[in-house]
Amino acid sequence: MLLMWRLINSIAIAVLVHVNCFGQTYGLTFSSHEAFLEKRTSLDLSPDDSLCFSKNFNLGFDIKFIPEKETYFGYIIRIINGNDLNIDLIYDQRASMFKIINGETITDISFAIDSLQLYKVWTTLNMVFDLDNNQLKCFINGKMAGETSIKLKNSCFKLLWGANDFQQFKTRDLPPMQLKNIKINEQQKPRYFWPLDEIHGDQCIDKITGRVARVKNPGWIKPKHLNWIQVASFTLRGYGGAAFDSKKDKLYIAGSDSLAIYTLRNDPPVIDFIPNQHQNLLVGHQSIYDSVTDKLYDIYKDQKKVIPFDFSTAQWKEGFALGAPITEFWHANKFISVADSSLYVIAGYGQLRYKNEISRYHFSTKTWDRVTNMGDSFPPRYLAALGTTADGQFAYILGGYGSHTGDQMLDPNYYYDLYRYDVKNRSFKKIYNLKPGANQFTFANSMIIDSASNQYYALIFPNDLFNSHLQLIRGSLSDSTFQQLGNPIEYNYHDIQSFADLYYSQVSNKLIAVTMLYSKYEAKEQTTQVKIYTIDFPPDVLNDSVAVAKSNNSRLFIFLSVLALAALSGYVLFKSKFRNKKVLLAGVSPETEGDLTTRNVNVTDNHFQGKNNRSSIYFFGQFQVIDKEGYDITRLFTPLLKELLLVIIIHSIKNGRGISSEGINEILWHDKSEKDAKNNRSVNLVKLKLLLEKVGDCAINKEEGFWQFQNADKDLYIDYMKYSSLIQANPKPVRESIDPLLHIINRGPFLFKTEYGWLDNTKSEVSSQVIDQCLGYLVHLDMHKEPEKIIEVANSIFYFDPLNEEALIYKCKSLVSLKRYTQANNAYLKFIKDYREIYGEDYVKSFHEIIT
Repeated sequence: MLLMWRLINSIAIAVLVHVNCFGQTYGLTFSSHEAFLEKRTSLDLSPDDSLCFSKNFNLGFDIKFIPEKETYFGYIIRIINGNDLNIDLIYDQRASMFKIINGETITDISFAIDSLQLYKVWTTLNMVFDLDNNQLKCFINGKMAGETSIKLKNSCFKLLWGANDFQQFKTRDLPPMQLKNIKINEQQKPRYFWPLDEIHGDQCIDKITGRVARVKNPGWIKPKHLNWIQVASFTLRGYGGAAFDSKKDKLYIAGSDSLAIYTLRNDPPVIDFIPNQHQNLLVGHQSIYDSVTDKLYDIYKDQKKVIPFDFSTAQWKEGFALGAPITEFWHANKFISVADSSLYVIAGYGQLRYKNEISRYHFSTKTWDRVTNMGDSFPPRYLAALGTTADGQFAYILGGYGSHTGDQMLDPNYYYDLYRYDVKNRSFKKIYNLKPGANQFTFANSMIIDSASNQYYALIFPNDLFNSHLQLIRGSLSDSTFQQLGNPIEYNYHDIQSFADLYYSQVSNKLIAVTMLYSKYEAKEQTTQVKIYTIDFPPDVLNDSVAVAKSNNSRLFIFLSVLALAALSGYVLFKSKFRNKKVLLAGVSPETEGDLTTRNVNVTDNHFQGKNNRSSIYFFGQFQVIDKEGYDITRLFTPLLKELLLVIIIHSIKNGRGISSEGINEILWHDKSEKDAKNNRSVNLVKLKLLLEKVGDCAINKEEGFWQFQNADKDLYIDYMKYSSLIQANPKPVRESIDPLLHIINRGPFLFKTEYGWLDNTKSEVSSQVIDQCLGYLVHLDMHKEPEKIIEVANSIFYFDPLNEEALIYKCKSLVSLKRYTQANNAYLKFIKDYREIYGEDYVKSFHEIIT
């Protein structure tokens, strides 16, 4: 019976490994030095006791390092024997070596793993413990890496991966790594197996005995390969164009007044907005990045224009001509061929006709020509997907919508054919037709070609719905089978007023989906709503079903079935929990998250009017900047540029002279050398000056060793400057200054949700001034004649002190005088609730005492 059970265990672990490896990506990502100490990942295989062995045992696991990190030093695993002896596998970053440490001694086992393997593919490590002879052997992918004698107290061990809090062995040093398939065999027989294939939670289950391991700060890999994550949402002026630089891992979105740059390789990813002017940005244009020459281009085929972006001046070299007709090449496909250093534009739609022409632009001569197809007939179409091989010899075009004649009125239909275009021979070759099933669909503009596996990745969507969705598919380049991967992406499709594209980041190992929804081209102000999504590569089948062979052992079958159901249930919970999750980027602070999603913000309290009709910089409420054309450009201020601007303006207003370079360095770059701080300061001051040019006739200049904010624009409104003038002119409250002050402070507290250590004193000072002024105003107001004004003043006090008792009394009494008894009681109930939450005790005065 025991032999049979061991056999069942062996079969179970073999099947489980196969199930987990078949079409699935899983494992555990460890947060490391890039995270705060308390946010680093730990895994304890025996949280409540130790694992004890009577025979020799083999600990095996798969490991991979996360690329593009700064620090890799740390403990992969600490094996604690007898609660007071450590056997550590550690990574020595300076030597680029893995080492085994026993107690305080570096053992003879020291080995390296090739960097291409360590960062790109899984490596299997085995630590074989010979308990009889106190020996330890290490293996890399089955090959001996070294052996050593070790000291052991007994045969019981704690296995602590990454960070841990266990007694004197506590550590927070670990490399940024990923683990999966932790297996322990005793005497060559399976004893424990943790595949680490969970999708949520802080526990992982041994698939043989059910032993529970505990994880802190887990980063489960599996859901990142199943679910698209929305990582950015914002609105640009003009009609946006998207392009991707695969070398620098940057996604570019070109607008008429700025270039948005989303950098994936940063951790966390950041988004920057470079202010620039792209004159006469025409609807139907497209953008493309040439990774060979490192150049960003904007294309408008109708005018035969290919315009480069100059990153040294942060400007486009030229604009498009005015008065151009609407494009005839909506949703055209394009690619840059490495083989002949040319840009190709294929297909498209416009003026009631579908296109199949091939146009080529020679970068060297800056000339266009039309290429004649020498191969199979390629019917006119748009809404097709195009991808190229790495060598640029071939371009694959899949699907679309069009007609054989090109005329929109003559039998338009869906295409599901795959063509290969040979750049050298200038010819199309038809490969096959997909079988779409019952639901018709079209394609996003690009697809990813994986020549090594002879596969492609593309996004499909129904084009007969506005509330459509993008679905990722993977198919073969040689046969017509394909399968759906990952969850669908919401996509507002409005034909020529929408655009979707797909990119692959080899650096971050992610697929990137971009959707753009344009305003109508007849609209007075053109805008583009941009959304960016990512999913880890390779993506997995959303509802993967793995066939399990019939077995006479019902226990194994039931166990596998329950496991599958548990995984499915866990995924449903995960999807429900994260479907509407918003991912914040570095460079987008929580207080500006709402502003990031829309360009045209309706500001209703600007200069006592309901519309932005002049440039403004707001300090009260949430920080906000309006340019001289009336547009909200707050999103162009990265967190660093925002803080630099606030530092200079506040010091300029408070002391009249500004702040020295040393003062700026101490606040913003105290952790850098003098040279690095100076370089950072210079670069960011230039960026800030460019942004201020959009705001008005204002500038940052250095006068007598101090950086000052100087404003010569009478139309530029700065509420903090106006506030300071009011306070200086009337240090004691007077009746005449009530309305001007209320108009300023009714936006909210000073720099609401903006928190810097150096700013605390200023915020406290402003709050005290506002409260003193408002309480002083209340003395001048007659409760019987001006109860509404008293309520307004009291509400303004609550912005700065929610538990101000005098404001409560004035407000409640005024509401009672207006016979608004319910409102008065609600105001009192809210006050005592907040009082109890903050002070932990009940407010002593009754409502009756407040109003009498």
